[in-house]
Amino acid sequence: MKYGGLFSTLMVAVTLTSSCTTGFQNSVLPRGASNLERRSVAPPAPDRPVILMAFSGGGARAAALAAAVLAKMDGVTYTASDGRHRLTDDITLVSSVSGGSVTAAWLGLYRGENLGERLAELKDRFLTQDNMGSLKGNLVNPLFWVREAFTDYSRIQALEELLDKRLFDGKQISEINQPGKPFVIFNASDMAGGETFAFTPSRFDDICSDFDSMRLSTAVAASAAFPIALTPVTFKDFQKDCPGNIRDARWAEIEQAAPQGQLNLAEYRNARYTNDLRQREPTFRSIKFIHLLDGGLADNLGINSIRDALSRGSDDTHLLQEINLGHVRKLVVIIVNARSDPPNELYEKQDASGLFGQLAAVTSAPIDANSLNAQQNIDRLLLEMARAAVEAPNTDIALQVYNVTVDFDTIAADTPGHRALRDVVKTIPTSWNIDADQLSTIDQASALILDNDGCYRQLLADLKATGGPQNPLSTGCKTRVTKPH
Repeated sequence: MKYGGLFSTLMVAVTLTSSCTTGFQNSVLPRGASNLERRSVAPPAPDRPVILMAFSGGGARAAALAAAVLAKMDGVTYTASDGRHRLTDDITLVSSVSGGSVTAAWLGLYRGENLGERLAELKDRFLTQDNMGSLKGNLVNPLFWVREAFTDYSRIQALEELLDKRLFDGKQISEINQPGKPFVIFNASDMAGGETFAFTPSRFDDICSDFDSMRLSTAVAASAAFPIALTPVTFKDFQKDCPGNIRDARWAEIEQAAPQGQLNLAEYRNARYTNDLRQREPTFRSIKFIHLLDGGLADNLGINSIRDALSRGSDDTHLLQEINLGHVRKLVVIIVNARSDPPNELYEKQDASGLFGQLAAVTSAPIDANSLNAQQNIDRLLLEMARAAVEAPNTDIALQVYNVTVDFDTIAADTPGHRALRDVVKTIPTSWNIDADQLSTIDQASALILDNDGCYRQLLADLKATGGPQNPLSTGCKTRVTKPH
């Protein structure tokens, strides 16, 4: 992930406006109220797949790639025991970061409602607009300086207002937290502790805050609050004397009490963070406010929430329980990684002491390395699940796993045309603007990547689907392991 374009065009904000903010943007859970989870991962029919997707960060480039993948999938249809379906009907969970959160929210609102037309509307209303011009126009407007200096208004709210004006019209999370909708999990980074803060009902329980009343524009902006250029989204922890009816988190106490030799460090840290948010003694950190920045700082692929769904029984989705009960027969995981990799002029310069260049480098390089590690970890987890399913005794039905990666680096370098497409698409900058030619290039790249992915082709072949490549590639799908006869 490279933030060069966004970084350079918004750095003017640092010198033009102050960086302080005193307000918070969440509300307390009303007395006696609960944060309900109304969505379900259980497939409507046993022969239908359960599709999990992760949308990475990367500004408008990431939003466009996620939209292109969805449009490609929406053109695929198949017949199951309960009728004819589009492949997008089976998207059960989307975990998103930064620019990917724009498309994730749009999918949460409109999946099943002529999605193809809605994705075209997303392009018209947001992706092809001069969003950067609108943001920079705010930053050079004297009224903006006065508003930020003398009120709780901050730079991140300029992005929220833009998202509301272009897309969300004040809509709240309650509109996507409904039966029949996919789980959409927006991921931000806790500025103080470095943890991923996932927008889920249970996490909002941890701070005694009302999940459904959160505006979509605030959730997406928190996921996309690139540091320095934008101010954090600040939440208040209302847990002290919480008036709401929150669910039990005894699992956190159990994880923290595990014997040292049996300690799962990742689970322990998550449990400790939950305990601190709930202000339960003994606390590691005293948390009164949570300052949220771009989710890419902690997990630029949005993989953590998918990993939790696949491995934690306490997860909101209860996906692991559904898998263990045999309700999920086909598990599909699609990672959409919009990472760019343009030529770096630093390789041709003797002097690399520029402040902005160094700041961009120290944010991009660790994020890319982190993303690669996360991708490899999820690949191993899915392969282990596939093998465990076929080796399990006393079962005739094995879980079929399809691990699909959409990444510009996977474009084959087999022809000059493919190499040129790969090189062009990887130079699209990280910004909130994207032009028509860049959109077309991303559409071409996403179609090529999906059509040549062995697991995607194997899924369509197994479903006997139409609208995509029918036959598996000779390389096959590594996670599609069959039970020996």
